[in-house]
Amino acid sequence: GDSPIPRNPLDDVISTAKAKHYKVGGELREFYSIGQLAKLLSRKAVTIRKWESSGWIPKANYRTPAPKGVGVQGGEPKVRRLYSREQVEFLLTAVEGFNLDNQKEADWNGFKSHTVANWPV
Repeated sequence: GDSPIPRNPLDDVISTAKAKHYKVGGELREFYSIGQLAKLLSRKAVTIRKWESSGWIPKANYRTPAPKGVGVQGGEPKVRRLYSREQVEFLLTAVEGFNLDNQKEADWNGFKSHTVANWPV
């Protein structure tokens, strides 16, 4: 008979987070805020920002669109980091693969070189 599409084991985990949908190059894609990413990784958003500033993960290459009609007097509108579905899956897999939840066995250097070399865009 027809074999069903193999389920992605990360689907169950990621479905607990709230996705936002934005068009990128005319294609509607799934994105997650830094807060949602942090929750999925059992971390705090401040930790993810620290990973970014320390170079453990690449800088977020997606941002929320600036709100329409924001006056100049408001200064820079707060545009927030967004992580694509692929980036979220990548980080969930990498955090597990490099044992980052286990302080004794965590391979931070391996994690860093892996994320820098393979970051999905």
